[in-house]
Amino acid sequence: MQMVALGALVLAALLALAFGARYLLAKAFMPYHAAVLGKSWPALEPRLQIIVLGMLKVAGAGLLGYGVSLLWLLLPLQRGEVWAAWAALTVSLAVVGPILYVVVSLRRIEPSARTPIVPTLVVLGLVVVATVASVAR
Repeated sequence: MQMVALGALVLAALLALAFGARYLLAKAFMPYHAAVLGKSWPALEPRLQIIVLGMLKVAGAGLLGYGVSLLWLLLPLQRGEVWAAWAALTVSLAVVGPILYVVVSLRRIEPSARTPIVPTLVVLGLVVVATVASVAR
């Protein structure tokens, strides 16, 4: 079960790091943002573009920090310290919970917007699997 827990947590961390890098390096908002807003990136005034890019960078940095945190929690988890699984779940609920709320809310506003609901649920599911596998030993 330990390998399942470690593998699930590594996958969750890698997904968080990938999304974090994507948002941190973004030069414009995501296509789903344009769908919800009903405007393209060039249609936004430059000062608003700067604000949006700043928020994307903050979100990206937060996801990078979350991904790195999950990777660090692999060390005590590998030693069999079950608290690390609970810490990963707690941090994940605090970080991923609000993200899930936002992406679902945006999809409700504009059903055609392809918000990242599935990847968000996958990350959360992987952390739940890691927690259950760690506790079930």
